[in-house]
Amino acid sequence: MTTSNNGIGAIILGNSGVGKSFLGNVILGRETFKHQYRPTAVTLKTEYQESPINGQAYAIYNIPGLIENDQERVELNKREIDIAFRQHPNAVVLYVFSTNHGRIKNEDVVAFNAINAAYPLSQKSLVVVINGLDPERSGDYDAETTTVLSSLLKMYLPHVCFVNHIRQPSEKEPLRQQLLKIITDAVPTTHHKEREINLNSAEISKLTKIIEEFQIQIEEDREKYQMQVENLKKEFEEKERRQKVEQQEKEQKKFQGEIEMQLKRLQNETEAQLKRLQSEIEKLKVAPHVAPVDMTNYRKKPCGNCLSCHYLGGSPTASAGYYHLVYGAGYGGTYGVHPSAVVVCNCSCHQ
Repeated sequence: MTTSNNGIGAIILGNSGVGKSFLGNVILGRETFKHQYRPTAVTLKTEYQESPINGQAYAIYNIPGLIENDQERVELNKREIDIAFRQHPNAVVLYVFSTNHGRIKNEDVVAFNAINAAYPLSQKSLVVVINGLDPERSGDYDAETTTVLSSLLKMYLPHVCFVNHIRQPSEKEPLRQQLLKIITDAVPTTHHKEREINLNSAEISKLTKIIEEFQIQIEEDREKYQMQVENLKKEFEEKERRQKVEQQEKEQKKFQGEIEMQLKRLQNETEAQLKRLQSEIEKLKVAPHVAPVDMTNYRKKPCGNCLSCHYLGGSPTASAGYYHLVYGAGYGGTYGVHPSAVVVCNCSCHQ
């Protein structure tokens, strides 16, 4: 199976019957994934549909649940989960929990821990969904349940979505907007498989019992675990702060590097230009000497008003200057200066 470079994955995980297919359809805004109310799993193969969310392409996944009574089915489900992470490793993960009379089901926590150990889930990209809740639940239920889940999962949960049991079709669109917002609030992260999902059907009952006992401890000493959750939150926020500072420093170093490269390029171009100019100067220094031109032998050209003028050198009878020309037959039919009609030209262009 090849990795897809198109879009971001929205990988919906959870055990069979928690409502993954239903939630996928709500996100898509259409009935695409098959879902039924039945005692056995409906989704047996990994499938996804692409859908734009705020201009970004997302691949909405529908994946079989992990826990089954049959170990062979569990192994098949492990492979189906792996397909999703290989196709879209850069993803937001929606893990769906169900409840029993308001209490988080223990087997959902067991499945989450097994998946999280194999594909470490980033808190920034993880959306925890508690599905099928009573709309008339107590006002402090959401906060208390968040504390319980954070304690059970041993991590601070910045993105938690409480989904009421849908009674009317008109309730789907508000739920869709709720889900779309929390998906876009989460930050997609590239997930790497660190090990195989380690879960055997024979051990599920034992692991479920451990989680049940842990839930009882949390309920009996809620204040203690509330403090632990607060500490987890502080650790998460401090980690986010450090990562933000490191990212800013990284970007600043990158910017400074780009500026230095530009300055170096300009320096090289300036040095090259100076070398060219110095070379031209050296060529001029060794060029042959040219004597200055004696301008005394040059005369102004007559203007358009005295085209009949001609410059004559000095003679015993007349000084040098411009004189009007006249035709004279005594000169072999050519024009010349008539000796009896020599008139000096006083046009200002000769001055």
